Amino acid sequence: MLNFRSASVRIADSVRAVDECIEIMYEGSSPQENSLWIVNAVVGHKLDKVASAIRARVRGAYVLGSSCGGIVGREGAGESMTHIAVMAIDGPQDEISWFSEDGFHAGNAYQKGLELAKGLRGKLPGTRIIYLLSPGLDSCNDDLLKAMHEVFGKDVVIFGGASSDNYKGVVTSQYIGDKACADGVWAVGFADADLKAAARATHGFNAYGDPMTVTKADHNIILEFDGQPAWLTYSRRLGEISEGEVTTALVSGGLAIALEPALADEYGNKHILRMGLPQGDTGAIRLSVSVREGDKFYFSTRDEDLIFSEQKKTLEALKNDIAANSKDGAARPAAVFQTDCLLRGRTLFDKVMKDEITAMMQNAFLNGGETPPWLGMYGFGEFCPLGGVNLFHTYTTSLLVLYR
Repeated sequence: MLNFRSASVRIADSVRAVDECIEIMYEGSSPQENSLWIVNAVVGHKLDKVASAIRARVRGAYVLGSSCGGIVGREGAGESMTHIAVMAIDGPQDEISWFSEDGFHAGNAYQKGLELAKGLRGKLPGTRIIYLLSPGLDSCNDDLLKAMHEVFGKDVVIFGGASSDNYKGVVTSQYIGDKACADGVWAVGFADADLKAAARATHGFNAYGDPMTVTKADHNIILEFDGQPAWLTYSRRLGEISEGEVTTALVSGGLAIALEPALADEYGNKHILRMGLPQGDTGAIRLSVSVREGDKFYFSTRDEDLIFSEQKKTLEALKNDIAANSKDGAARPAAVFQTDCLLRGRTLFDKVMKDEITAMMQNAFLNGGETPPWLGMYGFGEFCPLGGVNLFHTYTTSLLVLYR
């Protein structure tokens, strides 16, 4: 049986941060040897320093990590430059494994995804649940998912997200075993037969106005909207947003594309959102998924009431999913993984509101009155199933509850 432990702290020194997390998780006892450690660290921490500190204290520890704009742990949410969250997982080798690749980018996402998936399947053939982490700025995540599905089939549950930085959109970092990089992708496979997964995503934004039609595209790059340069058309509709005001554009002008009606009810919204970033000075817009000519994109804006009401519905749906798959209705959460869009941090919510949303989520899954091991991050996108299909989202809160 797999065992999960987590902790999060706000400490500037990486070594001290690791020591404090270990103390919180193990309360003076020794960490399990040969365990997997997953690290989410705001960019004030260097992932290689965090990993070195873990390996110095835990014999045989293997570290996978990601930079992010903020973390969520059992202790709540934090977005200072010195916040760090970790989860340690130990158990039988035939119940968990991991694999990683570097040199990953949008142009080779499918091929690298195949290498990643085949590597993980070779180590853990019985993988049923996958925690997946990709770079946040140069990726085509539907190509990555396509590759994972080809190797594992479409019944596998895939959850996770994309690395981010501190709201700058300049560079993100990953840690993959023995080095930090900016183009890493990694996957953790779970094959514990007693472990089940329930996952949901929700965003709470409303589409508005007339759509812009993609008239020229290249893979994951929108070159033209309605026959005009894409960024020019986009920024004019928002009021001449410059490249230096990207965050403003993302908050007030998230791109929305219509969902199939069958998926809209579960999602609580008729649209799935896409985060678009300017492609240098080319006038194009880069997405984290592929785009086709003829696709119609709307603008979207947050609806605070909808964010809260849909989050409540999502939590009820997750609890119902868990109850329906429990023999006696007494399922026990083993761990929760949370991936939020970077923009659902301080750019959308003040601390009080963010704490309220976090508390609402954690109270829904108390185990014996305590929050289960919990690892979350504010990233540049989220992997989460919708309608039984693994998809890449943006602007959402996505939750994966592992339970027995």
